[in-house]
Amino acid sequence: MATRSHSRFTDDVFCTPVPTAAEINIKTVDTLRDEIFFSSNSNEQFRAGLHTAEEIKSRELYEKYPPNFKHENKIFIFDLLNKEHKYSPSEHKSILITRWKPFVPFIETTNSIQTKVSYHKDVFNYEPIGDKETTVEWYLNFANNDLFGYYGGRLLAQDELQVLECIELAALREYLVQTTNTVGSHTVGSSADNSKSVPTPILISNVERVIDLNTKHIYGNAFADANKKQLTEAFRAVHPPQLVNLIAIEAPSHGEGPYTYDQIHFILSTSYTGFKAAQILANKTHSMNNHQSSSKTLRTIIHTGWWGCGAYGNNRQMMLITQMLAAQWAQIDEIIFHTQTDEHQDDIKQADNIFKKLIKVKKVEEVIDEIVKLNLRWEKSNNT
Repeated sequence: MATRSHSRFTDDVFCTPVPTAAEINIKTVDTLRDEIFFSSNSNEQFRAGLHTAEEIKSRELYEKYPPNFKHENKIFIFDLLNKEHKYSPSEHKSILITRWKPFVPFIETTNSIQTKVSYHKDVFNYEPIGDKETTVEWYLNFANNDLFGYYGGRLLAQDELQVLECIELAALREYLVQTTNTVGSHTVGSSADNSKSVPTPILISNVERVIDLNTKHIYGNAFADANKKQLTEAFRAVHPPQLVNLIAIEAPSHGEGPYTYDQIHFILSTSYTGFKAAQILANKTHSMNNHQSSSKTLRTIIHTGWWGCGAYGNNRQMMLITQMLAAQWAQIDEIIFHTQTDEHQDDIKQADNIFKKLIKVKKVEEVIDEIVKLNLRWEKSNNT
């Protein structure tokens, strides 16, 4: 017997086994909570906000729950990786998966950090820009509500690209759907109070990136039509692997007209929770990335981009403003927007000016009221 789930982009039906007991050893949240919140001064809201966590040996995960690509072009890329030597995650390496309940955004009056905001006219290349001894860097995964749910199919959007380049994420997906585990795969849940959708970000620490795929001619729906020559030319194996930390959050989608108060609150809550969780995880993640703990104060850098602005149709200014505010409120040291090109400079300038005014407002509710007054409107999906 198998469970069935439909792709959001095709009529394909993907089948996965009914969940069973996990066949691998894991470290659970009972132990991990104290490793993550090692300080007695931890804010109780944040400690209670860690819904669950698991730490898993990467190689064991990969061998017990191997990737299961469906589309022939995904299989071809996977075969290119294994052509010279079969890939296996580095020995003794683990990944950490945490899932978080939504935090209520608030502005700390004692916050002395001024988040640095910068823009790079490129895509994620995962090369660290900070000193690895004192910095932890995170990258957004533009998640679907069912994390990595379509990694094996015909599409190559941002989520699917990250899984293809960080192959062990495919093994993680197989583990999440094949076993009875505590994390689950959903980045959005339901409120117990009113059944409304609430963000439940999933953060993944210490993943290996082993493929660098040039997507200039094969991104989105074009991937399925790419020929073998195009795929081979786009492929480059990454030696040694890059270590990547991911924040998986789903943006709202396919709205119409001006943004409402509730929609803006949801975007802020989603990004704030994901960003604050990244800051909380800095010490634990740093020790996993570097195989040693640090006694130094760690900086947190978040790499993001046009989150929710492609297929989901969000307004570019809205997504810039809300992410900058969330980073400031979460005490993130630096947020970098990878904008691909310089095509949207007017949106960037407008968003920067609005952000500089809004950070002077001291209550979240008043900030949202001011954003509502901007009358920013939903845009159209680009259907990628």
